[in-house]
Amino acid sequence: MNCMQYTIRPGEINIDIKMVARVMGFDPGDIPDPFDELIRNELELIATYDDIKGGYRIFRHAKPNLSAKTIAANGIVFNPGKQIMRFLQDAEMFAFFMCTAGETISNRIKEKMNASLQVEAYVTDYIGSLLADAAMDVVHQHLAGDMKKQGLKVTNRYSPGYCNWNVDEQHKLFKLFPEGFCGIRISGSALMQPVKSVSGIIGIGTKVRFDKYVCNACSNVNCNYRNIKHSV
Repeated sequence: MNCMQYTIRPGEINIDIKMVARVMGFDPGDIPDPFDELIRNELELIATYDDIKGGYRIFRHAKPNLSAKTIAANGIVFNPGKQIMRFLQDAEMFAFFMCTAGETISNRIKEKMNASLQVEAYVTDYIGSLLADAAMDVVHQHLAGDMKKQGLKVTNRYSPGYCNWNVDEQHKLFKLFPEGFCGIRISGSALMQPVKSVSGIIGIGTKVRFDKYVCNACSNVNCNYRNIKHSV
């Protein structure tokens, strides 16, 4: 099984206080107390984390079925839906990925909740989500760089639970990886552990493209990251 796996150094992570403020619904120039200090304290702790991991597995013979709106990889059929298929229809192969912010920050959230520190837990929870996504940015960049050497491009990444892709399909995705890949597990209800983890698919090919702004194509208006832009 040809899987690429990375331990991501905190210095590679791109999160700042303005990004956190925007996701939490604050004006980055006027963050109310006590959130400014809480956010800064949590961001400083990222430098101490050593369990941020991510990786991917490329399936070179996986092909999209445009009429059925499905993708088959290793005998497993995925149904990402028509929105995602529109972005992946020109892909010649696919990379499935998993990435986690690690147990450390997930445990911090649990500890704060158990101690009834609701505001602190709220801040740490948001930062944990951003951390997982920022870590996956690093993995995405590794993939894009490797594919560029082969004259190939990559698409945006898409995850079960978004753009009407049923979150239960994460069970199928986990079957493509060794058990415990990147230290990530999945529950019967398709929840990943550590809780601040992400999984999904990226298209690869000569005709695919990466779009900086795809949120308007997604119907999930409640997504925390709708206004956060990523580039590869």
